[in-house]
Amino acid sequence: MPHAPSPQDVRKPTDADRFIGRQVRQARREVGMTQEALSEKLGLTFQQVQKYEAGRSRLSAGRLRDVAIALSKPINYFYEPFPAAPQVRDLERARIGLLKREAKKLVDSLERADDLEAAIQVLTALGPSHR
Repeated sequence: MPHAPSPQDVRKPTDADRFIGRQVRQARREVGMTQEALSEKLGLTFQQVQKYEAGRSRLSAGRLRDVAIALSKPINYFYEPFPAAPQVRDLERARIGLLKREAKKLVDSLERADDLEAAIQVLTALGPSHR
């Protein structure tokens, strides 16, 4: 049975925290602001900004809002596109492999040229966003 995380584990930065930290650094650089200038706007030490950017400290929701305002960025800038966790990518790859095998079986089962042409038309109608 899984155990509840300890208070120390809950406070440890995660991959998401490190990603958000990198986004903070990128946003700060995009607007040409130094860590010192950002820290002054936020009322923090520049060392704390360094920790956020390096992913060594977690940003609270309120602090991230302050960062977004200071850097004139929408809040979703710091979240998107967050890469999927390895387990999610592995599941998606497995799902795609299964679906491709099923689609191949269906195409291989078509014996008539008319049926194959109809299948091609249906797939083409889905458009590039579905391919």
